[in-house]
Amino acid sequence: YMITVLTTVGFGDITPSTTLGKIHFIIVISIGLALYGYFISTLASILSEEKLAKMFPGLYGYFTDGGKMSGHAIIIGWNQYAKNAYEEFSLNSVEAVVIVNDDEEAKRLNRDGIKAYAGSLDDPSTYEKLRFDYARGILITYTDPKESIVSILKIRRSTRKSIIISLILDEELVDVIKQAGADEVINIAEVGGRLLANSLIEPKATHLEIDMLSRGGLDVMEYEIKDNLKDKDIETVSSKINSHILAISRDDQYILKPPNKFRLRRGDRLILIGISEEMESDINRLDKE
Repeated sequence: YMITVLTTVGFGDITPSTTLGKIHFIIVISIGLALYGYFISTLASILSEEKLAKMFPGLYGYFTDGGKMSGHAIIIGWNQYAKNAYEEFSLNSVEAVVIVNDDEEAKRLNRDGIKAYAGSLDDPSTYEKLRFDYARGILITYTDPKESIVSILKIRRSTRKSIIISLILDEELVDVIKQAGADEVINIAEVGGRLLANSLIEPKATHLEIDMLSRGGLDVMEYEIKDNLKDKDIETVSSKINSHILAISRDDQYILKPPNKFRLRRGDRLILIGISEEMESDINRLDKE
């Protein structure tokens, strides 16, 4: 009844006869139409935008939540380091999401095909929506050590489970970053500086190193030994793949060039080197062995 009266001229059974009544009636109808139209359009906009944003996040520039993501990577901040890390995750079929502070930047990244979430590390919902406790790890990509330290402290305040890896540009800050709560610290300046010097001293070897860090060509991969391969020796495993076993990681120790009769344990990690295009097939063979 209210909708009918507010949005039409009524049922027609009662009509104003005086001039004042007609003016009052026109005002009521106008206000009713405006309020009703505003309410319906706002509601429709909210419902349709949220629904379509979830269905087509790239189109609308939104990433609402992580759903049931697990084993994913979370990248804090956006710069060239973050971009290269995101691309590397994509090449290795690892789901990744980027967290930025600016809503417009998140929309732009999503439209470019990069899964980005606009949120704050001070907001508990950020950790819930992106499932920090279920992530493979978190990358801190800020070049400003203050931003890195603050981000790590905020994350550690909300979760102790997540593995945090942070980049730095100053070797003297390694201990400080670790004390803040980072599990691993990568000194980008040291890595870049050594490659730069070696490109002059040993250009061919350095070119090979860079090739292993870039797309395609020669690649290095890590593979965890499961129950199907435990107690088998290196010779048996090597015969199943085209890649070469460069080393084995066991109990935080590296065994370089393990002998053929070396027996594997569950949880050992093989460090493989080979052609990028062949490595995926090698991994599949090991999984099915």
